[in-house]
Parts: sequence; C-alpha cells; structure tokens
Amino acid sequence: MTTRFLLRLARVIDARPGKIAVAFLLAAVASGGIVTRMPVRTNLLDVLPEGNPTIRAFRGFLEDFGMMDSLVLVVSSRERSPDRLIQAVETIGEELAVSPRVASVDYNLARSGGRFVSEHFPAFLDSGGVARLSKRLSPNGIRRQIRRNREGLLSPLASPLDAEWISGDPLNLREIVRESLLRRTVTKGIDLSTGYYMDADRTVALLMVRPRGSSRDTAFVAGLYREVAGIAAKVSDGSGTDAGIKVGLAGEYASAAEANGVIWRDMVFSFLSSFVLVLVLVTAAYRPPAAVLCAFVLTLFAALSWTLLFAYLLYGGLNIVTSIVAAMLIGLYVDYMIIMYHRFNGEIRAGRSPLQALEATFSETGKGLLSSSATSCVAFFSVVVTSFRGLHELGVVAGFGVLFCLLSTFLVMGSLLSWLAKGSPARIEAGRPGGVPTGWAERLVEGRSGTVVAVFSIFLFLSILGSARTRFDAGIEAIGPVDSKVEQVQRVIEEKFGRKGEPLFLVARADGDRRLAADFDALDLQGERWRRAGRVETFSSPAMLVPPPRFQKESRRLLSDAGLPGRYDGAGLERAIRREMERQGMVPGDGLAAYAAGIVHALAGNGVVDLPGFARSGDPRGTYFFNGSRNAIAAHLAPPGGRWGQGALAAMKEDVRVLGPDFALTGPPLIFEEIRSSIVRESTLATLIAFAANWIIVWFHFRRLRDTALVMLPVTAGSLLTVGAMGAIGLPFNFFNVAGIALAFGFGVDYGIYFMQSRKENPVGGGAEALRRTGGGIILCALTTLASCGSIILSHYRGLASIGAVLCLGAVFCILSTVLLLPSLIDALERPRTREARRVVKETE
Repeated sequence: MTTRFLLRLARVIDARPGKIAVAFLLAAVASGGIVTRMPVRTNLLDVLPEGNPTIRAFRGFLEDFGMMDSLVLVVSSRERSPDRLIQAVETIGEELAVSPRVASVDYNLARSGGRFVSEHFPAFLDSGGVARLSKRLSPNGIRRQIRRNREGLLSPLASPLDAEWISGDPLNLREIVRESLLRRTVTKGIDLSTGYYMDADRTVALLMVRPRGSSRDTAFVAGLYREVAGIAAKVSDGSGTDAGIKVGLAGEYASAAEANGVIWRDMVFSFLSSFVLVLVLVTAAYRPPAAVLCAFVLTLFAALSWTLLFAYLLYGGLNIVTSIVAAMLIGLYVDYMIIMYHRFNGEIRAGRSPLQALEATFSETGKGLLSSSATSCVAFFSVVVTSFRGLHELGVVAGFGVLFCLLSTFLVMGSLLSWLAKGSPARIEAGRPGGVPTGWAERLVEGRSGTVVAVFSIFLFLSILGSARTRFDAGIEAIGPVDSKVEQVQRVIEEKFGRKGEPLFLVARADGDRRLAADFDALDLQGERWRRAGRVETFSSPAMLVPPPRFQKESRRLLSDAGLPGRYDGAGLERAIRREMERQGMVPGDGLAAYAAGIVHALAGNGVVDLPGFARSGDPRGTYFFNGSRNAIAAHLAPPGGRWGQGALAAMKEDVRVLGPDFALTGPPLIFEEIRSSIVRESTLATLIAFAANWIIVWFHFRRLRDTALVMLPVTAGSLLTVGAMGAIGLPFNFFNVAGIALAFGFGVDYGIYFMQSRKENPVGGGAEALRRTGGGIILCALTTLASCGSIILSHYRGLASIGAVLCLGAVFCILSTVLLLPSLIDALERPRTREARRVVKETE
C-alpha cells in the first residue's frame, strides 16, 4: 500500500514538476512573510511549568508588583566624598523625571515620600523619636534648634541646599523621623543618611526607574537606552576625570531587554552558521551543480518557513528554548534531502529516465525516509510528557517540523530534481559520488570486528558506571546568560549592598482593607522573627514606607502620654518659631504658618495611616510592596550568606503555612527546587517512550525482531555513552538539556535505519560491505547534524549551549556506534554462516 502510494505520487510529480514546485514555493514565501513578524518570548517564566502553584504565585507576584518593569540605574564614583555622586544622581534623576519614556523615578527619600511623611510623621516615630520630638517642641528645644540652624548657615561649608532645607523645616523634624526609621527598618549594606540610596562607602548610588514601555518593545528600549546613555555621558563628561562617574543598568527590565537582544542575535547567528555549514558539507561531498544546490536551499526554506509558521499559529511565537528549533532542525532536514538526492542521482547515472529514477527513489528510499521521519517525530513528540513548557513546545514544534520537512523533501525537492532532470540529466549529476570516505571504518570492521565489539562493550560498561557521576544543576545560573552586562552590574549591587543570592518573596492577599491591615501586622512580625533567627539577611516590606498598624497605634499612645497633641495650636507654634528666629537675627519664610499648622494637624490625628492612603500619595516606591486593586502586599527576602539552606527553606514554608491561606512564599529558589524532581522524572519517561515507540515503528518497517534490535543498537549505545561522557567531563544536566537524550533519539535512530535499509535492499556481503555502500552518506548526515547542533553551543545562554553540547555528543556516539559497532556485530553474528558458505563452495569445487 505504501509502495503504491509513493509510486503514484512520483508519477503525479513527474507529470507537472514545475507547476508543483512553484505552487509549494509560493506557499513557502507567503509563510516566510508571516513569520518575519513572529515575536520571541524571552521571559524565563514562559518556559516553566504552568500548573505549578509556586510558579503561579511567582508569576502573580511579578505582575501585581510590576517587577518586570523595574529598571535600576547604578551610579558609581571613584571619589570617597559623596558630593560628586549626589550631584550625578540628582542630574540623572531630574532629567529622567521629565522624560516622556519614564513613568516614575525614585532616587531621593525626601522627593519620593517627603510630602506623605511630613503629613503623617508622628506615625513613623518610635519611643526614642517621641521623646526627642517632645524636647524639640519645648521652648528650649525650639531655641536650640534655631541656634543650630543659624550656625549651620554661617558655616563656610554651607550651601544653598542647606538654606532650602532649613527654610522648609526650621525645626529639623526630618532628622527625628529619619532616625526612627533607621532604627526600626533594618537596612544592611545601604546608607540612607544622605537621603539617597547609597552603599556604606558612599561610592555607589541607586535610582529606581519605571519605564512607560514594555521591555519587549525593542524600539522603545533602544530609545530609552539611548536617552540614559546620553544622560550618563553628560554626567561623566561633567564629572571630571578624577570622579570617574559610571552608570550601569540592572533589574528585571534590563534583564528582559538584554535577553531579547541576545536571543535574537543568537537565533540569527546559529541559523545562518548552521545553514552555511550544511551547504558547505553538501558541496564538499557531492560537488553538485549550482541548480541542485539551489534546490537544497529552496527545499530548506520551504520546510523552515512552514515549521515556523506552525509555531506562530500554535503558540503565538517562540520562547527561549524553541528559539533554537530552526538551527537544530536544519541538519536533520538536510539529511532527508541528501538521502533523496543521493538515490536519484545514482539512478540517473545508471541510465534511468527521470520518471524511473523518481519512482525508484520514492518507492525504495522513500519508505526508509518515512520510517526515519516517523521515529524522529515520535522521539520529539515524546518530550511533550514534560510539564516544562519550553521543552513541551520544543517537542511539538520539532516533531511537526520533521513532518513539514518530509513533505518539502517529497514535494519540493522531488519536483525540482525531476524538473531539472527532464531538462538535461547533466544538470543534476554530482561531481563526486557523495558521502565521506569510510575506508578506515571498513578496515576495522573487516579485520578487527571482535575487538571493536569488545572495546565498545567496555566503554558501555564504563558509561553505565560513569552515569552515576552525572549530576543535575538546578541553579538558575546553569541556564542563564554568559558575560551578561546586567549580571555584572547586579554583582556590583550584591557586593556593595549585601544583597547576595536569589531572593524570596512573601506575598499576602486579603479580601478587604481590614483583613489586609491584619496581614500587614502578621507579615511584619514574621519578618522580625526570621531576622532574629538568622533565617534572612534582609526583610524589605511595606513597613519601610508605612509603619504597620500595631506600630502606629503604639506611636499614638506614646504621643498622647507625652502630651504632644494639643500642646500648641497652629498660631501658637508659629509665634514660638518666629519669635526665636527673629531673636537670632533670621528672617522667617513665607511658608512658616503652613509649616506650623501642618505639625499641629499631624499631631492631632488619631487614625491609622493605611496602605491605600499611602498609595494615593503617588510615592513610586509603593508599587514594589503594595497593589491596591489586588489587596496584596509583598516582602522581599535576601538569604543569609548568599544562599538558602534546605532546612531553612522548609522551616520558612511551614511558618508561612501557619500564617494562613492569605500568605504565599515564592521565588526562583523554591521554583527550581520544586520542579527539579518532576523534570528529571518526566524526561526519563520521555526517553523511555521514545525508545519504545521507535522500537515499534522500526519493527513495523523491517518485520524482523533481529533487524529491529540491530537498528536500535546504535542509538541505545550512543545514548548510554553520551550520559557516561557527561559524567566524565563534568557536563551536568539542567532544566534545558535534561530532555537532550530523548531529542537525540530523533536523529540517532535514523542512522541505524539507513544502514539496515541499505543492507535489506542488497544483503550481499557482510557488515563491511554494507558500510562501504552507505556509510559515507550516513556519516555525512551526522556531520550536518553536528554542524547545526554545534552552532547552538555558541549561544550566550548556558542552557541553550548545553542543549547543543548534549546533542553533539549524542550525534558523535550514535554515528560511531553505527559505523563501527553495528557492522562489527553483524559480522560477528554472521561469521559462522559465512564460514559454512565458504566450506560448501570449496566442497562443490
């Protein structure tokens, strides 16, 4: 049935080869035009399992608190004095604040939350702050502060900025509030005494920026980065050579923007390099006419355009993992074309007509292509059992890609070869017979087949032992980018501000404001317990911006006990300050009355300042910790010593469970630890499915158990040798390459099919003879696979590069097993039969 269908297809193509080729190439051009607009999703979350509760919580955290829109500018200076650094930060901050590309910028405590704090400052005071405020608002306290103001203004070190600060806050209440904040909030590694976000050495400062555009909008990102670079250049040029002002970018926004650019560059480079390399290999092996080379290019173009269009229609684009699909499949695609061209060219050289050549190619070699494509599809499709979204999509796209390549090989390549041969057979004749010389392998098989089998057996045994050394790296660094500028800046932040290691996030979601206030208190108390127990290095929460309700109630009680509410009215406090300033020879500002009235009003308040009230103030820092529309709050946790211990994580998860259903602990360390066991289990299952399904397909093709076992031998041995080699050279599995063995079945089993199909068509001679006929073509197929997968090794993402490394190892060991182990084993199995045949011949003679 299959043979009749293939013969009928050959006749249909032979009748109208030109029209068929043009029709399908026009469809490929249309597909190519569509996929040029295909986006690439560079967010790592896009490749993680969707159903995992911890991942859902982390994705919700990122969306609710805008972490993907967080851009951090890191400004550094070589000067020990912070003056030049502050000047640079002010210049950058002021220019970004008026930029149409920036929604908000936070770089100064007074600018970001000064108005809100001044209106509600009593709520921020601890017992020491209340005591100092009581003294400051006494007649003697007012007198002493005004005297200090006068001395400060007369100092030779005074600046216009000092005069502005004193005029706006003549009682210097901000000093009292700041000291209370610093005592209450633990800010290890960060110095807030200047009002800026500086490290302890005051040589590095941070600016937190919220861009208006998405990190995936390449045009917007390019414009924003040019603007930031221009401001940074201006600041650096005006800083003097001694200051050495530098500006770097960090944060999730910068990481996403960098990833978008890197993935695109890697994708284009790996595709072009693998495309060029496989064409060079085909040219070197066959020296085909230019027309045939064009047929290869057009067939490849059709297969790839249809594959990418399928990915676009099914998933809306590519992700980090599927971005390698074009480069990975080029080698496999070319294999089918090589096999078809090799057979068609041989038939034409033997004097067959174009129709006869096409019929022979389709009916005999075509059946082998159908079986090999089926095994490849099944191997790739087996990966869909993994919950890891990136590998799942890679398996689906690659599996259907093989089908599109098969379709393109028969319809486009077959039509073009028939069309060219009808014009003139010389237009398709290769300058060389094709393939790679295999004399070295033939001599080994003929003379030392037993030794070859023994050596492979030893190495297989060692590989099984060595596989125990193959480890799984669950760290995000194992799949992240190499030489990332954003990571380099992030390391500066970690070093200078003590924020080492991957953070965790404690999120609370309530069903109302009252419930949220209770959750706020519970979250803050839990943070204190974790800090005292040494479970966390830092615990940044909304309490850094707004005191928890319990703290505010205690502050109000202390204020009442000190008699501060009602001590002055607005006019009385204004008179006291004005009288003392005039006595010191100072001129009160126009805003003194409003200043005094504001203090009295703030002291008279008796309510609790809630988070929605803080959010209405417009402070850009609030969005990092509070989402009003979701009634959600979050705390950011840094690990002690830069790494989370498994015992500490387990204890923290239990603590969060006790807090109640409103709370969830999430973050990359929990995510990768939770999915590690599942991804290993699922990838093992995918490999077993690939093996079992391939065995069934091969058996249906050859209908003999012995031939089926021989076909599966090279890929099985190659897979074991690959795992053993990974353990020997220290190449670990990770979340990207863990399915590499199952993917290797996609091409590894083809080599055994090609070898045994050739032997089935011409059973004369032993393993060496079969190797002589088909070994060169099989090695060429392996070389094209190495060229395509090898280009992926140059990826700037460690995870993607490791996929290329695993696939290359698999290709090397599968082809060695095919050209050495398989024919040697055949010779060893058939040696008694061969000796008996020779004895019978001698007796007959």
